[in-house]
Amino acid sequence: MRLLSKTILPFVLLLLASPFLAQQKGIEGRVLDASTLEPIAFANVSLPGHTIGTTTDLEGFFRLNIAVDADSLAVSSLGYQSQSKALARGVFQALQFNLQPLSLALSEVRITPGENPAHAILRKVWANKAQNNPDRLPQFSVDAYSKTKVFLRSMGRDDAEGGAGNQAFRRFGLQADSASVSLLPVFMSETLVTENFLRSPQRSKTELKATQTRSLADEDADVVTQLIQKSSNFNFYNNHVRIFDRNFVSPLSTSGLFYYKYYLVDSLYLDGHYAYELRVVPRRAGDLVFSGTVWVNDSTFALKRLSLELGKEANLNFVDRIRLQQDFKPVEGGVWYPSGTRVLADAVNIFVHTGIVYNNFNISHHEVGFFDRSLSLPKEEREGDLGDWDQLRPVPLDTMDLAVLERIDGMRDVGRIRFLAGLVNMSVKGYYNLGAWELGPYLLFYNFNEVEGHRFRLGFKSNQNWSRDWMVQGHLAYGTYDRDFKYGLKLERFLHRESWTRAGLQLMHDVERLGAEDDFLSEGLYSSFAHSFGGTNRLSRVKLGRLWLERDLFRGFTQQLSLKLKHHQPIGSDFNFAYYADDARSQIQSAMQLAELGLGWRYRPGATFFTDKNVRLPVAFNNLPTLRGAYDLGLEGWTGGAFRYHRWSLGVEQQILLGSLGSLSYDLGFTKIHGRLPWPLLTVLPANESVFRTEKTFNMMRYGEFVADESATLFLTFRQDGFFLDKVPLVRRLHLRTVATLSLAAGRLANESNGFYDEQTHPEGLLPAFNAEGTAYSRFQVLDWEHPYLELSYGIENILQLFRVEAFHRLSHLDANETGSLPASFGLKVGAVFRF
Repeated sequence: MRLLSKTILPFVLLLLASPFLAQQKGIEGRVLDASTLEPIAFANVSLPGHTIGTTTDLEGFFRLNIAVDADSLAVSSLGYQSQSKALARGVFQALQFNLQPLSLALSEVRITPGENPAHAILRKVWANKAQNNPDRLPQFSVDAYSKTKVFLRSMGRDDAEGGAGNQAFRRFGLQADSASVSLLPVFMSETLVTENFLRSPQRSKTELKATQTRSLADEDADVVTQLIQKSSNFNFYNNHVRIFDRNFVSPLSTSGLFYYKYYLVDSLYLDGHYAYELRVVPRRAGDLVFSGTVWVNDSTFALKRLSLELGKEANLNFVDRIRLQQDFKPVEGGVWYPSGTRVLADAVNIFVHTGIVYNNFNISHHEVGFFDRSLSLPKEEREGDLGDWDQLRPVPLDTMDLAVLERIDGMRDVGRIRFLAGLVNMSVKGYYNLGAWELGPYLLFYNFNEVEGHRFRLGFKSNQNWSRDWMVQGHLAYGTYDRDFKYGLKLERFLHRESWTRAGLQLMHDVERLGAEDDFLSEGLYSSFAHSFGGTNRLSRVKLGRLWLERDLFRGFTQQLSLKLKHHQPIGSDFNFAYYADDARSQIQSAMQLAELGLGWRYRPGATFFTDKNVRLPVAFNNLPTLRGAYDLGLEGWTGGAFRYHRWSLGVEQQILLGSLGSLSYDLGFTKIHGRLPWPLLTVLPANESVFRTEKTFNMMRYGEFVADESATLFLTFRQDGFFLDKVPLVRRLHLRTVATLSLAAGRLANESNGFYDEQTHPEGLLPAFNAEGTAYSRFQVLDWEHPYLELSYGIENILQLFRVEAFHRLSHLDANETGSLPASFGLKVGAVFRF
């Protein structure tokens, strides 16, 4: 009997269970955004009428094993239209759901009497923030694999007909389904790095392991990858999260109750951890806040997941929507760190989505000196073929990734598409890429002045396709009035890329505006373009030779040593200049020759540097000030140098983010010159007579109007963004922003060494008053510390997301000059400002 029970009973039970086992089946699939092909993370996948379900992972994948009789599978996610699909009985199925986006809105939430339970959870999150925040760790490192894709979106189904661009959409576009618009992939990159973080002093270092880029517009678009990688290091335990140049209030902020409404909507198990699901909704439109959902662990009150959005109400230029999604797990040190991050930035017809996978979180023990360089490059440039990347990447490429690579490669083989992509790239960077060489910038191709007439300029530069270590940049120019060819040439050599050690040679024969900033120190393309239409004839013909050596001495501190030879010859109908070349006042000449040894430095604490080929771009992810200084020594008697002088300068600039109020930025500078110099070689305050406004100049001052050998300047800008205009109903949709500036200059001129000649008061003056024909030489005005120059402005920017119109008022030094003309006290100027 016992033997019978042991053999027959299990067989009977198996027969009884067989109908149910036969019905057990597996379902797996993926959930995508139908408009962007973006994976939808944390979407709810469920069987209607049953309590069985799961959620998608960061890549939008799900898997579900069911042993119940179900005929459909439903998928839902906040901000999307729900969708259901029929199930077949007893077979394995692979399904793809393409959800149509909806406006993100708060679904119905039941509010019970008494304290909001979400507030009680939030207080416990605050109490445990310090413990859960990874920033409390003295030091840690983590491997990060990021994958970024950029798509263009077809503007409508009619776009699929005719035109080169539309043919590209029809031939190479991707679609979630036949009802969705076509998406054209133009960029994909993969990057593998080790991120290192130090708490005190606050430092970070990125060790680049491998990177590869496939791009339609630019074969080397690493700067995009670097920017996205660094911009994706979000920490929602901090009270504010910086995105572009804005500080958004974190849902976990200790002041969150002032900005958000919180609702407890569910509690569930996620990866074996029980969590509370909290919905967060902005209290007011116009605040810099998020909308979405956060999941909080029930025991540690650490973040388990988050899915947050910024919409059009965030007033970000060029971006309609930003979605941030993260999944967290407990790691070494007792904190929770992201296991993955997904970011989507969606504009009208272009969008970017980035996925990051984090692995190998470790408490590290590096010396502080390890962090002296913010970026560490591999010893050998590692492009890596597909086989290498199959081993490097922690997750394989999916079918969508492979389709993107195939489409980009296909478009790069079409000459017409490649040419159009080059034009787009030129419109952004200013240069047209010919492979190893680039032509531009197109903004400086033409201008007009009374000395040169119609000026035509063609510039060029090399890139890494020509040489990784050598760089050549130059231009040729010709004027129709003076019929003179001009040129400029710079040759640079990288000596050590990690410390950005470079040596170079510059030669130039060209014209230069009086008071112009040396473009070697500030290569502002827009500023050069604006001043080229300044309407001044106060120009000098310049011959220049320069040698320099530049190096980062330590993190953020760049120093430059230079030797310069420069010859000035004033030209132009309203620039009549001369000086006494000897103490006896027997020799009058206008040409000036100087030899100068210079030492300059700039300190950007906490700045992150991105490299675009052989160009480095500093980006500050903090509010720390940037300091600068320089010393120049005039070498009299050396290679024709006619003057001995000492020039000192110091400066500081900073942008301070003010949350919803906007931002405040300032630039404060001081310059002192010891020595005897003709006035064009002293400090000629930066002026602007162009119809275009320019930064860090006095926009109501005439060129060469004020000269000093001891001066201080202050430029103050207060951007209110949309704080005021977003509250005006009919104006709000235009996303206009208000801005105000204050510009001030004060100083003096040592008349005994550098002043005008005057028979009664200053017979030993450096400058004669009249030439041999009795014509007065060009004059200037002098400031003093008690009566500074002052101008203010107010205006509206973000017109069509790019342009700015500004009204300027000159508030001091309004007396007539030596010719009897009064300076303008009011002016309107326009400009272009690119800001998110």
